[in-house]
Amino acid sequence: MVITSMKVKEETKEKFAEAMDLLVRAIKNNTENCTKLCGVVSEKELFILNFVGQKQNVKMSDIAENIAAPMSTITSIMDKLVERKLINRDHSGEDRRVINVSLTTDGKTAFKSLQNKKKKTADTMLSNYSEKEQTLIIKHINQLIASSNPHW
Repeated sequence: MVITSMKVKEETKEKFAEAMDLLVRAIKNNTENCTKLCGVVSEKELFILNFVGQKQNVKMSDIAENIAAPMSTITSIMDKLVERKLINRDHSGEDRRVINVSLTTDGKTAFKSLQNKKKKTADTMLSNYSEKEQTLIIKHINQLIASSNPHW
């Protein structure tokens, strides 16, 4: 699929920037609510809980790659999550250098709460639209993500 570059009016750029600011604020508020729901964890801890919950058993190096953080940062965050009894850390039986991470029972409960919150948010945001419009919204969000290479 070839995408041609279109000219964007100044007024449209301003409206888009304003809408993006509002969207970022709404997402930040939603994330803050989710961090409280999961037991007052930080944003990065929340991302890790979500990632591990989705994958179920992952290597610490995969987590570091996913949230684009150095291994030292991941280790520090993992220490907190282990202390809160949300995450299990185990050395691989095949390679002692590899550390596998999974959710504890409490971690699974927090992850399920997070998933339920996300579904409720999706329901609230999308319920005013037809199924076709919902599909288009998701398609356009994915296109925005794909084109979000910052040009600062």
